[in-house]
Amino acid sequence: MKPFMKIPQASRETGLSQYFLRRGCRNGTIPFIRDGRIYLINVPAMLEQLDNQSKETA
Repeated sequence: MKPFMKIPQASRETGLSQYFLRRGCRNGTIPFIRDGRIYLINVPAMLEQLDNQSKETA
């Protein structure tokens, strides 16, 4: 798996909706970098962050 993916590819790989990923990039809850207008999501960091959040709520 590539560490940085565009939103459509990250959505296919993770099963998370594109809406969720775009919203997370805009509000800063998902780790990403920008290349011009393109959001590149750091998928391994995002999955680790989501895993940690799920452990905190359990």
